[in-house]
Amino acid sequence: MYKQRINHLVIEKSIENQFISVILGPRRVGKTYFIENYAAHHTNRLWVFLNMDRMEQRKRVNELQLNAMISESAKQYIGMGAKIWVVIDEAQKSPEIFDQIKIIYDQYKDQNKIKFIITGSAVLSLHQFSAESLAGRIELHHLQEFTLRETTLFREKTVPTDSILDALTDVENTTLLSDRIQHLLPFKPSLEQELAQLLVWGGFPELLTIPTAQEKIIYLNNYLQTYLEKDVRSIETITDLNLYRNMLDIIAEQTGSVRDDQRVTMALGCTRDTLKKYRGYLEATLLFTDIYPYIGNALKRLVKSPKGYLLNNGLISLLTGITDLNLLQKSGMIGHRLENWFLNELNAWNERSPLRQHINYWRTSSGIEVDFVIVKKPYVFPFEITYNSNIENKKIRSLKTFLQNEPKALWGYYIYRGEFAIDKENRIIFIPCWAVA
Repeated sequence: MYKQRINHLVIEKSIENQFISVILGPRRVGKTYFIENYAAHHTNRLWVFLNMDRMEQRKRVNELQLNAMISESAKQYIGMGAKIWVVIDEAQKSPEIFDQIKIIYDQYKDQNKIKFIITGSAVLSLHQFSAESLAGRIELHHLQEFTLRETTLFREKTVPTDSILDALTDVENTTLLSDRIQHLLPFKPSLEQELAQLLVWGGFPELLTIPTAQEKIIYLNNYLQTYLEKDVRSIETITDLNLYRNMLDIIAEQTGSVRDDQRVTMALGCTRDTLKKYRGYLEATLLFTDIYPYIGNALKRLVKSPKGYLLNNGLISLLTGITDLNLLQKSGMIGHRLENWFLNELNAWNERSPLRQHINYWRTSSGIEVDFVIVKKPYVFPFEITYNSNIENKKIRSLKTFLQNEPKALWGYYIYRGEFAIDKENRIIFIPCWAVA
């Protein structure tokens, strides 16, 4: 059964405008399912679905036949009848398609005769080509794995729809935040249960339907093999698939840590340039991201290296072999898994903003660190994340130091497993992680 995505209104608004809508996200996060469900609610429209994963369709596009493919599927010429809504899956697999899209779009855009909706599991410039020809013509959106709210809604009939993170932007109104947490209290057991699952298995939608841990491991292993064989192997400049897989193992172990390229290259036995290239492809396929340091005007002597995150906790579980919550808690890695989950929540939050926001972290050379710093002008939002249910003095000192040095940060946010509270004197709001939904 289809469940509504948390950011559906943003994407649907894009689908209804004149521009080319681009929806990017890793494989199996529900991009195609989202569009198919949208089409099912608009059956009066003329829909055409193409998939560049299919070799025969990719071959025809390479022969510059996109116009003919659309007309054949629609059973009418473009511009000669009803408006055609064209969905193209995995568009990055066919570099030749973008110039053809541009020509068709420019020819008919003023007549409102065609709408392109493009999906992809990699950035559009992955395969040695550029989608610059579509500059000024596209609206770009990202669809992530399920958030905590989406995961809980999959099993529950309802959960309050108002987001805790959205309430933070009204920095003067802490009552709004308190009210939203109160509304979530009846759902606390369900939210805590689903959060535990997300820390171990991540938020790929299909995993929610798989009952046993063993079956989940099989699914994730098949996912990884498909990714390596279909996405990575198709990249001509990746010549050593075994090295790429070994890099994934190391990145999984180091998720959430400040990057140390020297140690990684020594472990892999490769050059820094090779590591940079391979890691760049991992990021381009939307499974990895670097979080760069936040540089404030008044802050000096900051650590400049990024922190790297393999974005799906399920893949981290597979690659590290830690697929049990109790073992994960004993391993000392549970904090980084919580950071990884919260990063996904932040990405979904940012997608709801009309302006793309950067996610950073802050760390001084003396070791004072804030896990995530978000700039949503005119304010800055610092977050400390911990799996503990008690308040850690070290993390409080970090937030207080940041707040003292950054006037744009009115509050610091402490995400943990304890109770909701507001410390007005120190300007710190304590938010239980189950409530970040």
